[in-house]
Amino acid sequence: MNSFDINRFGRALRWMISVNFRSLLMWTLGLTLGVAMGELMVRAMIQTTTPQETHTTGILGGFFVVYIIIGVVVGICNLFVELDKKPRRQAFLMLPATNLEKFLAATVFATVSGFVMMHLSFIVGDTLRVVFRALFYGDSWNSFVFPEVVKMMTFDGISSYHSLGYRLMSLAFLVSGLVWLHSFYTLGGTLFRKYAFVISSIVLVAGITAFVWFKRHHGGSMFYTYYTADVMEEGVGAMTYVLTAFFAVFSFVNYWLSFHIFKGFELITNKWMNYDFYK
Repeated sequence: MNSFDINRFGRALRWMISVNFRSLLMWTLGLTLGVAMGELMVRAMIQTTTPQETHTTGILGGFFVVYIIIGVVVGICNLFVELDKKPRRQAFLMLPATNLEKFLAATVFATVSGFVMMHLSFIVGDTLRVVFRALFYGDSWNSFVFPEVVKMMTFDGISSYHSLGYRLMSLAFLVSGLVWLHSFYTLGGTLFRKYAFVISSIVLVAGITAFVWFKRHHGGSMFYTYYTADVMEEGVGAMTYVLTAFFAVFSFVNYWLSFHIFKGFELITNKWMNYDFYK
């Protein structure tokens, strides 16, 4: 079993789904109720001082953008968290599939399940809040928050009013950045056995802080748009090309390291990591 086989990959993925389905369902139900109750409480508190519907929706929309992003990356970081116990870890490692097929099955499951869980819990919870407020308080049936969230998560750089070159570079930067972020948290979730999201996020924040400091003291522009005599001028700075190349190269490096660490998985590991660096 040296070559990749889609059927073996599918069976490994089904195993991941069957083992994690119950806990995933419980988390989704719990988050759905949390979203509904949270929206009800926040809306009630905000409307006592600011009765405008659009203002309240905007505040909730901004909060749930962060909610979805954090939830998805937590899901990516927890790609092997259900394999912490020895019997389940042993069953996974003994699946009739190659290391690559098992690694891809775990990665795909963690990514898709986290994405679906966060979006589904938010949309259903938001709908429950709308139904409850409409039935008991007479609010509008069209006071959903998720259209505002979609609008906030839309990247302006790929909008049609920009030039083609600007949009293409914006799209390349966006895609490479998202892939790198996914690879970074995949590496953290593969390497660390505990607190993978916390440790990875601390490293990420430290890196962003260092980049902002460097950019502030040494210059370097990215995307810029300004108006001269009502004429829009726009351009892409050299820093954008550097970062896009960085994201592309280190996405590959992160995935390669993640797979290398996964191939070294053992039934018994130390308390903090899935890989023994001294073997």
